Amino acid sequence: VVLLGSAPDPRIQNDFVNLANQLHSSHSDQARLCLTYDEPLSHLIYAGADFILVPSIFEPCGLTQLTAMRYGSIPVVRKTGGLYDTVFDVDDDKARAEAQGLEPNGFNFDGADGAGVDYALNRAISAWYDGRDWFNSLCKRVMEQDWSWNRPALDYMELYHAAKKY
Repeated sequence: VVLLGSAPDPRIQNDFVNLANQLHSSHSDQARLCLTYDEPLSHLIYAGADFILVPSIFEPCGLTQLTAMRYGSIPVVRKTGGLYDTVFDVDDDKARAEAQGLEPNGFNFDGADGAGVDYALNRAISAWYDGRDWFNSLCKRVMEQDWSWNRPALDYMELYHAAKKY
């Protein structure tokens, strides 16, 4: 497990700082927790991870899951904002994905509690263990999804030209 980031709640952030200190003192040669912003490190984590967990309570856009998918890391996200707009659950969101011209690409969960996270992570880890070929095809599929501005830009151009006719 690799943890990169910070918590907006000072109490939770303090818990992570305490955990980092505890890990350093008891397992300094086996575990390390760095609570800092490090862009190059984040890209190495994306590239080396099987999953990216984004349990945000609020996420207006969400670039984390998009970057992770580009590297083939499967998103496990809370159903909120941009995370819900871009991550279509492999078990529950086929129709929603098809409506966007996409295929399911990750795992999502409701609620901001441990049970929701546990539910989604258990499904993701089971998929990794029980269906490696399927999981590898999912990784390939998420890398091929186009989240650039190319398609929205063409949609806007078509709308503009249609509006000009009136």
